[in-house]
Parts: sequence; C-alpha cells; structure tokens
Amino acid sequence: LFLNIHMIKYHTFFLIFGIAFSETNSSFKINIDNHEYILVSDDNAGDNRNKKNQDRWIAIDKIQHFSYSCLIALGCQYVLVNKYNNSEDSSLPFSCLLSFSAGLAKELNDKRGQNGYFSIKDMIANIIGISVACLIILQE
Repeated sequence: LFLNIHMIKYHTFFLIFGIAFSETNSSFKINIDNHEYILVSDDNAGDNRNKKNQDRWIAIDKIQHFSYSCLIALGCQYVLVNKYNNSEDSSLPFSCLLSFSAGLAKELNDKRGQNGYFSIKDMIANIIGISVACLIILQE
C-alpha cells in the first residue's frame, strides 16, 4: 500500500509538471528512486500524419482543453452575472460561445503553423468542458 501511494504521489507530480510544460518544445528527463521518467512535448511530433497518429483521447492536451474551456465559460459567466448584473440565463449563451470561440481559434492557429494539425479530439474536449461548465452554472 505504501508503494502504491508513493507512486501515485510521483505520478500526480508528473501530471501537474506535464501540464505546466506541455507547450514547450523540450523533453525532460527525471530520475527518482532509480526510475527514469521522460516527459516529451507533443510539439516534437513531426509531420501531419505523425501528429494525427499521436492525437490520443487520453492525454494531457485533452485535460488542458477540457479545463481551459470549462474555466473560460465559468469565468465569463461570473463576470457577466456579478459585475455587469446580467441574468444567468442571458449570460450563459455568451459564456459558452466565448469559450468555444477561444478553443476554435486555438485549433485554427495550430493548423496554420508548420506541420499544423486541426484536432477534432481537442474540440470535443472543449465541448465537454463547456458542457460541464453549463451543468455547474444551471445547477440549483
């Protein structure tokens, strides 16, 4: 049990570490307790075919898209309701649209870059994040 908790602690650290550095063009090699961990950014993926093949459903990138979309929608909703005195119902479509637009703009920008690739899976993660934000906002 101690070993499992010990390893979970390290894996949680790497998850957070990976989120913090996933936008860099670097790889990091870490040695902890004689276990070597290598974190590699997806930006080193190569051409479009490689990017498409490496676009996994379960990845730090999808967690980022989900989280950012959810937080943008919640933040926008908070500002519209609490700072501009709009109603929850009238603010919700604008909050969702702003969050969706930010995710779409990011994917369009990714496609424009060298070896660019528009990820449908990233957009689905964005939509799921926005949906969770809507559920939180509409909860009584």
